[in-house]
Amino acid sequence: MMRQLIPIDGSEQACRAAAWAQKSGAKTGDELTLLHVFDLNAAEAMALAHLTREEIAERVTAQAAPSFEKARAAMTANAKVETLAVIGSPADEIIGIAKAQGFDHIVMGSRGLSGFRELMLGSVSEKVLRRAPCAVTIVR
Repeated sequence: MMRQLIPIDGSEQACRAAAWAQKSGAKTGDELTLLHVFDLNAAEAMALAHLTREEIAERVTAQAAPSFEKARAAMTANAKVETLAVIGSPADEIIGIAKAQGFDHIVMGSRGLSGFRELMLGSVSEKVLRRAPCAVTIVR
């Protein structure tokens, strides 16, 4: 049994990654965790500044709910899945959580950027692939 971390953002690629992870780990009973990372800009962060930690956690969880629902819908109905929603830099949070919580595998979608555009903008999946403490599968 492996522990798989599945970063999601509501995209079709993320849903395909969730379905792939669930299918690949079904025979061995892998533990699956869906992770939604909010990359807040300065204005959004300022809007949350007056809230307590609990209120922020509630808002983050509520904002992540549609992404979790889409990912679960892409998986088979009987899949047991944990969820986690955090605020931070997506690549850094994915890598940090994988390391801190001892995940064996990260399964994530590709946004489909290629060539020069990807080099200029960078991509979360590319950063995770280079720096992850465990195996990474990118699903297109």
